[in-house]
Amino acid sequence: RLFPSGHDKSTSPRGSSRQGGFTLLEVLVAFIVFVVIFGAVLDALGMAMRNTRRSAEVSEAALWAQSKLDAIGTIEELKEGSDSGEFNARYRWQLEVSKQEVERTDGVSPDSFPVELYRVELVVSWGDRNRRSEQHFVTLRSMLKEGQF
Repeated sequence: RLFPSGHDKSTSPRGSSRQGGFTLLEVLVAFIVFVVIFGAVLDALGMAMRNTRRSAEVSEAALWAQSKLDAIGTIEELKEGSDSGEFNARYRWQLEVSKQEVERTDGVSPDSFPVELYRVELVVSWGDRNRRSEQHFVTLRSMLKEGQF
């Protein structure tokens, strides 16, 4: 059967037998959405990796600091002053030891106590000039005064 325009219904581009598919515009939009989502996922993964690396560096610095602070007053003599050095090729340390005065409000003289209190501040640093990181650790150590048992 022929239509008034002379076209057969089965060959008409507007007919019901039109093949399904995506247009170029639809494919382009889908690709752009994919690229945006993929970029966001990659950015999140990169940030997670940076945070993991930073966490590992801080944890290693804390372990080095703990070993150094444990040695102060036991293996190494506890005395006022400054010192610095390296744990290894990557991690460095700087130490400040000062007497800590304790103010008494109960009327007892601080000189009557058999121990002296020292403030120990340790700075552990790593990295290069462009990306230098550091962590500060502070503790108090006590030492018997001379002549005390």
